[in-house]
Amino acid sequence: MPSAAPAASASVMPVWPLDTAVAKNAFYGNFHGAKWPQQYLTRITTPFQMYYARKPIPSLLVNRMCAAAMLSCFNDIWNECDHDQKAVDAAGASDFGGCFNIRPIAGSNNWSNHSWACAIDLSPGSNGFNMKTTLSRIVIDAFRAHGARWGVDYKGRKDPMHFEFVRST
Repeated sequence: MPSAAPAASASVMPVWPLDTAVAKNAFYGNFHGAKWPQQYLTRITTPFQMYYARKPIPSLLVNRMCAAAMLSCFNDIWNECDHDQKAVDAAGASDFGGCFNIRPIAGSNNWSNHSWACAIDLSPGSNGFNMKTTLSRIVIDAFRAHGARWGVDYKGRKDPMHFEFVRST
């Protein structure tokens, strides 16, 4: 899949769309469209090694509209961990649980934000629904600093592995 340039510079935080299908389709594109993957998906390479199911992965497939912000999060984590892979691993940032996946929210008929590739899961094995998070403040603070909503902030069921570039109001 061809890479597209990120939509925003790392120094300017966009106003993320409301967490409604209409707003996300307007901002992130409608993932049901035939040309949507070519128009909206891009790959980012993090400054540290990421792993999926304990296997190294070369890049992450994300929506181009949040690619710069997501990459900035990973750069911030790398810097806060003093460019030390072991520190990143201990923080929980290198354990990738997924980003782009067209599917409904678990237990719902509504589309997951992973369908728009604007959500990411980190350290899924130790951060399941309603669990106490094992993610470091470094990770949480990096994503929040770039406007991501954290799944622990949900009303009702908590999802500590989950970060998404949408807003609730």
